[in-house]
Order: sequence, then C-alpha cells, then structure tokens
Amino acid sequence: MNDPFEQFDLPVAFEVDRDALEERFRRLQAELHPDRFVRQGDQARRMAAAMAADVNEAHDILANDYRRALHILERAGFEFDPERDTSRDMGFIEAQIEWRERLEDAERAGDAAALDTLADELNGARAEAREKVATALADPEKPADDARDRVLELRFFDRLLEELQRTRQSLAS
Repeated sequence: MNDPFEQFDLPVAFEVDRDALEERFRRLQAELHPDRFVRQGDQARRMAAAMAADVNEAHDILANDYRRALHILERAGFEFDPERDTSRDMGFIEAQIEWRERLEDAERAGDAAALDTLADELNGARAEAREKVATALADPEKPADDARDRVLELRFFDRLLEELQRTRQSLAS
C-alpha cells in the first residue's frame, strides 16, 4: 500500500482537512471504479479493483483518529504492538479499571441512565485524549516521547465507547 497521506495528497499531520479527504476519496473512487475498465478486459478491472481497495484502506486510516495517529508513529519509526502494549501511566490504568467496572455495574443493573452518564464522561475524556494525541504528534517527523501512551489511550476510549454502545443496544432489545 502507498502512504495514505501521499495517496490523498495531504500533509502528514494528525489533524486532516476532512473536506479535502472526502473530496479526494470520491474522485479517486470514481477514477478507479472497475466499471470504467470494462472494455479494457478482466486484468484491467482486477487491477482497478485492487487499487480501489488500496484507496479504501488509505481512506480508512486517514479518517480514523487512532489509525491515523498509529500510522504517523509508524512513519516516524515508533514500533510497538498496539494489541499487546498498554499505557504506562498508572493513573490512566486505574481510571480504565474504574470505567470498566462502572460499565459492568450499569449493565448488570440495566441502568440506562448510568450508561448515559458514563458515555458523557467517556466522550469528554476521549476529547481530552484526542487533544493530547494532537499535541504529541504536532511534529509528525519527531513525535513526543509520550505519543505512544497517548495513542493507546485514544484506542482505549474508542473501544470502551464501542462496548458501551453495544451494551446500550442489548439493554434496549
């Protein structure tokens, strides 16, 4: 896969111009749509489909805060396993445990109001984490030393908010 920032002709930065990203995405998808290559044969259609899939993947990376931040770290030479590595910030680890316990308690009690309160708190904390990531990645060529932990925190919030949403849906059904 080509570098997503280069593919979309965007500067390497955590903050991206969403309008430019979406406009470029639509243009690339139109240019690469396999139906445009019908007269050129199966091989040309397959190549266009592969290139379109590459564009989709690049778009997914650039459109997602966590994936974009992870890509910037990888570009800068930071290597870690985001599935196994955890934040080294003990205060954040303790907060994770508390948030998870509150989610479990609300789920067991079937307490939609507690889930709403927790969602508001988590969304606020995620917004703060996102700002910390933006600050840590202000220089994408040389991210701050704590960038890894900040990106892992962002991933935590995204996952816990997804879990909270699934819990809300299960309580509603």
